[in-house]
Amino acid sequence: MTQAKINPAILRWARQRLGLTEAEVARKVGLKDKPERLQMWERGENLPTFRQAQELARTLRIPFGYLFLTEPPATSLPVPDFRVLPESEQGLFSPDLEDVLNDALRKQEWLRERRIQEGYPPLPFIGRFSWQTAVKLVSDDIRQVLALPLPTARDAKSAEEHLRTLVRHAEQAGIVILQSGYVGSNTRRTLSVTEFRGFALADPYAPLVFINARDAVNGRIFTLAHELAHLWAGTTGISNPRPELITEGQPGVERWCNQVAAELLLPGEILAERWQNQPLTIDMAQKLAREFRVSVLVVLIRGYEIGILPEEAFRRAYAQALQEMQQALAKKPENANDGGDFYRNLPKRHGRLLLGEVAHALREGSILYQEASQLLSVTPQTLETILHEY
Repeated sequence: MTQAKINPAILRWARQRLGLTEAEVARKVGLKDKPERLQMWERGENLPTFRQAQELARTLRIPFGYLFLTEPPATSLPVPDFRVLPESEQGLFSPDLEDVLNDALRKQEWLRERRIQEGYPPLPFIGRFSWQTAVKLVSDDIRQVLALPLPTARDAKSAEEHLRTLVRHAEQAGIVILQSGYVGSNTRRTLSVTEFRGFALADPYAPLVFINARDAVNGRIFTLAHELAHLWAGTTGISNPRPELITEGQPGVERWCNQVAAELLLPGEILAERWQNQPLTIDMAQKLAREFRVSVLVVLIRGYEIGILPEEAFRRAYAQALQEMQQALAKKPENANDGGDFYRNLPKRHGRLLLGEVAHALREGSILYQEASQLLSVTPQTLETILHEY
């Protein structure tokens, strides 16, 4: 059989880019009992057949021609990267993140063109402030524009309801909110919370926020608030916002967005009233976290930032809460609550706002069923099922 003269360095790069072991790739390409064959290919001691090379390209999610390049292709994300990562991981990204981002950009471009053609006015709050603006001024404006209660979790009976309220109000203001824990409809390609928690695509006609649904619900609430701050500052980018005291290596805009998010979810004045100079205990912090539907870390950081917690007491409680959070994540590193019913999750994955726009475009004949199916990555039959209520 004809051998494919692939570049072994490209094969090794493509495998490592996906974080797969040699044994895992060997199993996926039908060499379960012969992993040493793949090792020989990577060392250049042997060559695969053309059929095997095609299977390698499919498994490693690269174009077939990449295997014959002289060196790995230069890759970069099409939007700014604000993530705080270990030095060894800076600038790196998975094909999963790349595909999710490109899909969101494609959806945004379609909606932007449609809204402009329909005479839709630009949204005045996108880029209304710079990221040096006073935090409370921005959080108050977000609350006013989105018509959110004060505090935002005031009427929420659970964290899930709090998140649904935030999403609903954001969509009513014209912001597309996408929530998914995997790439497209492929539940095997799960997204990593460690890699990213969300991103914002700032645009006056079609602003979009993506939330990694593999995160815990409190984490998703904070990410949404963080990404809303990005929109108000007019800054597009990928983030991994965490309610932790991180300053070294963190871009100034990320620290600012964290502060805006914290003030939006946990207003300092209200927190001070609730605390009422009581002694700091984890039980007290947990009680406030349940009331405001945020994490204990957010409560502690806010209390320290607004000056109601002494530094020594804060550091002690913060270290304990952070340790408990890390232990919980070690037991269950990433939330698996994005599975379940395919049709029930579609409104989250594509956003009710976007689905409504697609349904309206179909009814007026400004988009074909095939184009709409491609936009939503579903079959025409599935499209009929999910859009009848919009």
